[in-house]
Amino acid sequence: MVDMTKLSSPYRSENLLSVLFTSMARVAVLRIFLIDPQRAYYQRQLEAATGLAIRAVQRELEKLTDSGLLNRRVEGKRAYYAIDAEFPGFAELRSLFLKEAEPLLRFRAALGMERRAQLCFLNARSNKILLVMHDDAAQPDFDELDLFDTEIIDSTEFLERLSNAPKKLVPFLRSGEDILGRREDIIWCRIEAAGFQVEKGKGIP
Repeated sequence: MVDMTKLSSPYRSENLLSVLFTSMARVAVLRIFLIDPQRAYYQRQLEAATGLAIRAVQRELEKLTDSGLLNRRVEGKRAYYAIDAEFPGFAELRSLFLKEAEPLLRFRAALGMERRAQLCFLNARSNKILLVMHDDAAQPDFDELDLFDTEIIDSTEFLERLSNAPKKLVPFLRSGEDILGRREDIIWCRIEAAGFQVEKGKGIP
């Protein structure tokens, strides 16, 4: 057990987690789940997002699952892993990780708790963000919204722009990056049909 009172303040969150878990590979895998704890991931997603070898990903997933921090389910031939938000100390662990994280990571983490968030794009050149919410969703309200120049629209407005005024979306769909990663949404088929291939942000599964 690490005595948290003995860890000096200059440590960044990544260093604190490495002390707690003794493995930077484990920290890299766990980071994905802590940013967006509502999603489940399969091994190849984590391999791509972390840059780790698949064997390292498998090893850390096994250890985190054995500890009870992750849950595992099988669909067809693919195993999915999700963090157990009811695990004792989960909230404290997530808070520790985010305490000194960079602004974009904190923004993504706050967004990860918004179930009705559908799409989110960052144009790094202008430091602007376009956040798309489901039509029936209330406007999000979290402190990290103030970290960036954020425009919030619903999915109907987004699709109207995509069909009638795609130039308005070019800074985000052609010059920007996807910082949410929830690509199972059918709206991505419309984006690709419109000729946009949006890159994922660094570390996005």
